[in-house]
Parts: sequence; structure tokens; C-alpha cells
Amino acid sequence: MFIPSQNRPRQILILSTVTLGTAFLAGCGDPAPGEGVENPMMQGPSPEVVGAQEAVNSPDIPAIDPQTMQEAEIEKVLGDAAYCAYRYTAESPPILAIDNTDQGQGARAVTKIHGRLVELSADHNPDYENLKQGLMLTAEGLTMRVFSDEEEPESAEPGELITAELHFSLQQGLNAGYLGWYRCETE
Repeated sequence: MFIPSQNRPRQILILSTVTLGTAFLAGCGDPAPGEGVENPMMQGPSPEVVGAQEAVNSPDIPAIDPQTMQEAEIEKVLGDAAYCAYRYTAESPPILAIDNTDQGQGARAVTKIHGRLVELSADHNPDYENLKQGLMLTAEGLTMRVFSDEEEPESAEPGELITAELHFSLQQGLNAGYLGWYRCETE
């Protein structure tokens, strides 16, 4: 003869909870589509190099932020030269790259706006020692200024990450500032 247990409903409830919890957590382990993929299968077309006015020509000026660039995009403007780079985070790709080959006074630079590469010119060489006074980069209608408030940015070693600020201004009235990281590579 079968004698029902008083704990039977409680056991069924616990077993159901454990089963549902396990099923729920098993679904959380899968990455989102494209997440963890180092080289996506499909990439957009290579960005073209344009003037600053053409790159920022948009009805939504306040939504403009410099975009991250891949190595091939930087090489398209600067060639295969050593460069200094400003990044949003220590691990993110650069949003600004400045030619670090010794050219005397000034240097060429590149940034990406609205999917287009913009070439800028720098007023000084981009090495660490010029960051205390600030490095000014310009193109028609666009200004970027990189500087560091660290005690002695000029004492940084090549390849060392230091904190820096980037001020981004458009002639149309946009002014934005970013706190990020700066690194100079040598040849």
C-alpha cells in the first residue's frame, strides 16, 4: 500500500526550482552574436580620407565623437611609421594617431569621424615632453588638443601608457572633452 509523504509537494517544488534554475543559467553561458570573434566575418568598406568639413557634415553635430581606428586605417594616412596614439581606454584601439617620426617641427595625424578618416597637422612633435604644454592638432574647422596633467609626462618611457585629456572642437559649435590614455611608440 502507498503511503503519501507530507514532504512530497515540497520535494517537487525544490526539484522544479533547481531544474528551472539550471536551464536558465545554461542559456546565459552563450556569448552574444559576434562577441568574442577577433576578426568578424564581414567588414564594411575601407573608409575614405576626406577633409574635416566633409567628415563632420551632418545634421546631428552633437552626436559626433571621434571613432576608433584599425591599424590599416592609420597606415592609410600615416604610412608604416611609428606613432603616438590617444585611446578612450587602455585597451581600446586609437581614436587619434600622430606620426612620431622625427620631422623637425610638427607632425601629421589622423582621426576618424562618421566613418571617414581626417588628416590633421600637429603644431609640435607628439612625444611625451610636449604633452605638458599641450599638443594642438588642426584641420579645416576642427581642432583637437591633447595634454597630460601627470607630474612629469616627459619622463615616460616609449610604449608607456599615461593618462591624458583630449579636447575636441568643431567650428560649428561642438566642444567635447575626453579623459583617456596616450602612448608613444618609437621606430
